[in-house]
Amino acid sequence: MLDVFLAVMFSLLAIVNIVALIIFIYPMKKITANFCPKLSIVVPAHNEERYIENTIDSIQKADYGNERDIIIVDDGSSDGTKNIIKDISKKYKNVRTFSIAHSGKSAALNYGIKKAVFGVIVYVDADSSIGKDCLLKLVQPLRDKDIVISSGIIRARHTKNPLTWFQDIDYIASSGWRYVCSKVDATYIAPGFAAFKKDAVVSIGGFSKDTLTEDIDTTITLRKAGYGAAMTDAVMLTSVPSTLHSLIRQRIRWGRGSIQVAKKHSDLLFSRKASLVGLYSFPMHLFWYAFAILYLPFAVYWITTSYLTSVTSIFSLQTAVFAVKWFSLYGILDLLYKTYAGYYSITPLIASVIISWVLSFIYLIISMRKFSAFSWKFLVYFIMFPYYWLMFTIQGLVLAYEALSRKKGSNVWKKFDGKHY
Repeated sequence: MLDVFLAVMFSLLAIVNIVALIIFIYPMKKITANFCPKLSIVVPAHNEERYIENTIDSIQKADYGNERDIIIVDDGSSDGTKNIIKDISKKYKNVRTFSIAHSGKSAALNYGIKKAVFGVIVYVDADSSIGKDCLLKLVQPLRDKDIVISSGIIRARHTKNPLTWFQDIDYIASSGWRYVCSKVDATYIAPGFAAFKKDAVVSIGGFSKDTLTEDIDTTITLRKAGYGAAMTDAVMLTSVPSTLHSLIRQRIRWGRGSIQVAKKHSDLLFSRKASLVGLYSFPMHLFWYAFAILYLPFAVYWITTSYLTSVTSIFSLQTAVFAVKWFSLYGILDLLYKTYAGYYSITPLIASVIISWVLSFIYLIISMRKFSAFSWKFLVYFIMFPYYWLMFTIQGLVLAYEALSRKKGSNVWKKFDGKHY
């Protein structure tokens, strides 16, 4: 019975990956970069003394053939951010700074929108940096009267800490998914780095304050209002958690926010509203939470019974080999070899595991190729499975928590280990 259940789960993963791959490789219409409106750039900041100066420098150095009005909104920082942004405004004539009581990212963004003088606005996270061609690439979809918000590719800034390398693989896969959504007019999120038309966002009441993921909430609200959204290949590098503790806290926030948005916009799910957002992209976003809560208990049981039946001593070579097989890529490679060599017969479970992994690996590789993201640091993929298990655990737990909770989200950020949660 367990084998049947797991075979069904892995078969679902295979189907998900097949659909995404088909859409990914389908040709996309090229956009000529000739749209260059005046820009207001809003940078919400809370305790960003470490990064804010580099962020503004990257915005200033970006190539752009028109005016850019930069607005930094200090959201009640308790570190040296306020003094640093004052110095930045003296350095650059096109930088304006404002301070508000600590109210959260949405409040800071909405305040910046009120102060914006131009009709097209870009927002950039204060702990991030953008490439030289990013601003021009980011605004191109907005020349279409129906498109009101466009986002870019987000990459994790690599440090000497391998934990950031794992997260970059995660970010690349996520950007690949948003690329797929954009190709079928199913964009539902504009995370961390986006351009939008001021009038459209003002018409829906600004950025949402009642969920923990204002980027998903606001984009979905725009889509439900009949507006279009898109993704570009503009790249932003962002700082990411450097400790396991801070990573867990961040992903709990993201997970809770996703479920809060699903509860708030439950009328969208499996409906024809907002193009394919309700029928495909947002349900698929939530699929991973449902998959996690269904799969994890059986997977833990599967691993435990396998361990008890194949390992005779805790402190032995058998235990080490068992751990390597289950928690690294070696296990999949060993399964492939032994199935090919005839040691294992091809059962529905083995077939579904192999097919789903091969498809997901191809998806990751073509995402890396698309976003020019190859690096020797991605060798950490060999031991990526424990990271994925941690993400599944968080997704399953937050789904259970938020499904039972009646509390609304409060979009007030805090700073921990250099990242907001």
